Amino acid sequence: MTRRGLTLAELLIALVVFGILGTALARLMIGNSRFVSRQEAQLEARQTARAAMNSVVAELRMVSDGGLIAAAADSVTVRIPYAFGVLCKNQYAVLAPPDSVLYANAVMAGLAYRLPGGAYTFNTAVTVTGTTASTADCTADSIRSVPSGIRITLSQNNLAPAGTIFYLFQQVTYRFAASAALPGRRALWRRIGATNEEILSPFSTTARFAFLVGSRLTVQTAPPATLDSIQGLELRLVGESDAVPSGSSTPAQYTLAPRVKFVNRVLQ
Repeated sequence: MTRRGLTLAELLIALVVFGILGTALARLMIGNSRFVSRQEAQLEARQTARAAMNSVVAELRMVSDGGLIAAAADSVTVRIPYAFGVLCKNQYAVLAPPDSVLYANAVMAGLAYRLPGGAYTFNTAVTVTGTTASTADCTADSIRSVPSGIRITLSQNNLAPAGTIFYLFQQVTYRFAASAALPGRRALWRRIGATNEEILSPFSTTARFAFLVGSRLTVQTAPPATLDSIQGLELRLVGESDAVPSGSSTPAQYTLAPRVKFVNRVLQ
């Protein structure tokens, strides 16, 4: 007798087998989807932390004597040199060839000049009023502009003896604060002059500044009372993903903690 079709028992067994295989396949696909989502979120967090490091470290390395003027766990304010030169007589000075882009975009906060003992005096009232073609006040002191250098006119006369080394600086504040681009999240901001720019977001609430203190560069989470004992910063950049990855309850995080050593003595 020829057999046709399946018995009820065989059908039930087949359904159970296909159900098990389907469930396993579904779990595999869900697991792969969550893995890809977590990897993408981790990449986002890593890119945020690395981009912030690249943006901030280059400027912080330029902090010179007395350059750290305010410090807290969520913000630091520093003086960043952007052009160096030599003072001439009266209102004139000559600059060494500066970075043209940096010089054009800089917001001058003042001028610092070096005293004979090596200390720098900061003058936040002086401004650059323009350039001049006159060389008399400089060549009389054997001070000449090098090729591609800039001769400038200052707003104050005779700041220091001719031949005194100086630099122009801008005042920059970095801080972690609420993001405007991603409401409810945290961002790294850069303020210079009247411009307050959101550099990158989002960051974890644990992102902050720590301080390298003394000759041993001891890490402190709170700034010391005397800022000139701070010889560098540890940037605790805890980047986050924009969205919560599949299968997680919180955004992915990636932590970078680069240390930046700089000169910050207050010489008298």
